[in-house]
Amino acid sequence: MGMISTGSEIASKEILDTRSYMAANSAMQAELQILFPLRTTGVCNATNVASYDFQTVIGDDIPGLYDCEAFTTCDNYYSDTENPLAVIQYYRLVSKGKCGSCSMEIDSKSIVKSSRTIQVEARRL
Repeated sequence: MGMISTGSEIASKEILDTRSYMAANSAMQAELQILFPLRTTGVCNATNVASYDFQTVIGDDIPGLYDCEAFTTCDNYYSDTENPLAVIQYYRLVSKGKCGSCSMEIDSKSIVKSSRTIQVEARRL
C-alpha cells in the first residue's frame, strides 16, 4: 500500500528533519568544544553518552529547537605512538538529534518524530 502525502505534510516533515539535523549539529559542536578546549586538554570518555535537552522551559531554550534532544558519544579509536614526542590521538564522535512535533513524552501516540545522525572524525596533535 502506498502513502499519499499532501504538500503541507511533506513540508512539515522536511522542517522536522532540518530541526533534527540542527539538534545533532549543536550537540556535536558542544562536544568538540569539550574535546578540544582552548589552552587545556580535553577529555573523550567512550563510556559516557552526553545528553542535550533542548526542550527546557520557554525562555531558557534555543529558538527553533523546541521539542528536540540530542545524544553524543566520543571514541578514542586509535593512538599513533610511533613518534614518542608527538603522540597523535584519533577520535570518532557521533551525535544523534531527535525532534518531535510536540513534547516528546514516552507514552505519546500522536507525535511525529524525526532523527538525524552525524559523525565527525578528528585528531589531536
